[in-house]
Amino acid sequence: MGNLQDAMRVIEQDQADPGVLTRDVVSAAVDEVVRATAAAYTEQSASYEQAREAQPWKWDEYLTTTLLERVRSRIADGSLSLGAAPQWRLLDVGAGYGRDVLRFAGEPDIEAVALENADGFVEYLRRAQDEGRIGPDGVLVTDMRDLGGIEDGCFHCIRNHATLHHLPLVSHGLGADAAVAGFRRVLAPGGVLYVLVKAGSGVNVIDTGEGLGGRFFQLFTPTLLRQLLERHSFSIVQMEEAVEPRSSGNVDWLFALAVAE
Repeated sequence: MGNLQDAMRVIEQDQADPGVLTRDVVSAAVDEVVRATAAAYTEQSASYEQAREAQPWKWDEYLTTTLLERVRSRIADGSLSLGAAPQWRLLDVGAGYGRDVLRFAGEPDIEAVALENADGFVEYLRRAQDEGRIGPDGVLVTDMRDLGGIEDGCFHCIRNHATLHHLPLVSHGLGADAAVAGFRRVLAPGGVLYVLVKAGSGVNVIDTGEGLGGRFFQLFTPTLLRQLLERHSFSIVQMEEAVEPRSSGNVDWLFALAVAE
């Protein structure tokens, strides 16, 4: 696949006529999207951290509180079993420079694990690990489609905060479907999946004004997100939409909590 624009054309064709293009062609397009996204975050990891810290969003804390309350209530009422484990395990997919996974790691009842594939962000996470702020097994370096090294049912919560929308919805079980299938496999029965994605329709390369240039985004309607999660045996228990004001323009978001059936 030559570049991101070539990949976009393949993805748009596949979405218009699912299954017409071969698996190899679609797979190469998705691989290019993943490569370009990781490269953008690596090249501008420092400026991205500065942008995020300079523009905190109050809804972020609401989402975190909502997630914690949901998981803890399911543990308390027996809907989610920890077995003999002293803590519940949270996988933060696309952990970035570690802002949120470090916040979760500070909770006494949580074993937080970061998953990241952008080398620039991995450096931040390794530094936090060296400082003892993340556990010795708390950093997984892979992309969210490849959870093959993780045991079935070993996490009680998987968090995707502005991450899943960097994979397209395509045929052949690739892209976002491959990721969500993996999430379901590694979640314990009754476990909680958190998803925050950009709202809208179609795919686009968007410059969000964070110094990262144009990146690929799969935009989601509530129906599209619901269908994706339900295809992989998740039951949605909460879904909300919100608008984040930014200096570069408002951003429409879609948030969902779902439970592994």
